[in-house]
Amino acid sequence: MNLFLLSLGWELQVWTIWKKSNNGFFISTKRVFGVEVIPDAIEDAKFNAKRNGLDKKTHLEVGRVENVIPFWYNTIPKFSPDVLVVDPPRKGCDEALLSTILDRKPPKIVYVSCNPSTLARDLKILEAGGYQTKEIQPVDMFPHTFHCEAVAVLDFVGK
Repeated sequence: MNLFLLSLGWELQVWTIWKKSNNGFFISTKRVFGVEVIPDAIEDAKFNAKRNGLDKKTHLEVGRVENVIPFWYNTIPKFSPDVLVVDPPRKGCDEALLSTILDRKPPKIVYVSCNPSTLARDLKILEAGGYQTKEIQPVDMFPHTFHCEAVAVLDFVGK
């Protein structure tokens, strides 16, 4: 299983694919890719990758997602993530990224959103492209404020 993460930093620990085992949880992934516009976030992600024993499996790059993702699809042999995790800014996913997602059709998307309006807009686009929203879970990371994150899980069901 390949796991693809966008917007890393501390999230490398949090947004990973875990499998249940008799001894608790363990990471089950072959490769982790990540892109972020903030260089310090990439440095944090590298630190977390090493701490979690994923540094040899991790490829991290500073840049704009809408530029880096198509580049990776065209230059990295067999680049085909099983899970795409997106955590866009309040404006939601860039049109170029949504276009690339719909063109390449990763089997599963985990969409982390801080803006319900842009989440709804982007889910509508992804659903029109063959994805089905399986679950949306609100996450109150900022108690006693009006800010609430949401995590949506989508599966590609075909179109």
